[in-house]
Amino acid sequence: MGAEQWINEIRPIDRSIGATASDLPSLNRVLKQIENTKAKKMIDLGCGYGGLTRYVAEYLNIPEIYGVDLDDDRLSHATSRHVNTYKLDLNRDRLPFPDDFFDLVVSFGALEHMVYFDNFFSESFRVLAKDGHIVIAMPNLGSYVNRIALLLGYQPRDVEISFKFPPGILPFHARGFTGHIHSATLGAIKQMLKYYGFDITKVSSLSPYHSNKLVRVADKTFSFSPSLSRRFIILGKKP
Repeated sequence: MGAEQWINEIRPIDRSIGATASDLPSLNRVLKQIENTKAKKMIDLGCGYGGLTRYVAEYLNIPEIYGVDLDDDRLSHATSRHVNTYKLDLNRDRLPFPDDFFDLVVSFGALEHMVYFDNFFSESFRVLAKDGHIVIAMPNLGSYVNRIALLLGYQPRDVEISFKFPPGILPFHARGFTGHIHSATLGAIKQMLKYYGFDITKVSSLSPYHSNKLVRVADKTFSFSPSLSRRFIILGKKP
């Protein structure tokens, strides 16, 4: 099955939990940078239902696919999509793989659910082979919408302080609980990658679909700058 078919596969269930699945063209621009690397093994840290994991594997023609998550139902779905799954807490658990095992590490929307990012980056670097790549997508704390929110005295949507309701957020945001504990600026994640040994090879804006027309217009306006976009994607490399 080619990548085009997987677009339809991921939308019913994977878009409901993953914003990256709503902006595949932006993801494709990053994946295109590594499509000739002949990667054989990849792992998705926070694989969810596995649709986006499979999409990346099909796009890059990677035969051996692994995924990590904490949710049993999502892991079951990912397993049914032929992903080798592991239930682990990325905040603290060591990945059950030897050093230099993977050619590609990806993570789409997992970091914002963690307390600290150190274990994630140190383990990613450890299991990644020399010249292997890491692709990360996450919400941008420094986005134009968060800057406006703070200027007006509102709480950034992706820094939640309650699991019962989202206090203080802008009126057009979804009202439900997302579990987003931490967001980060693009600059902070770039520094984390460099601190743990990665080289940064590409940074791109990510603008997942939003029901508010004003937000969609603003997304197009600010997409020229990943540091201002609502989300961003970073491609890194282990030297």
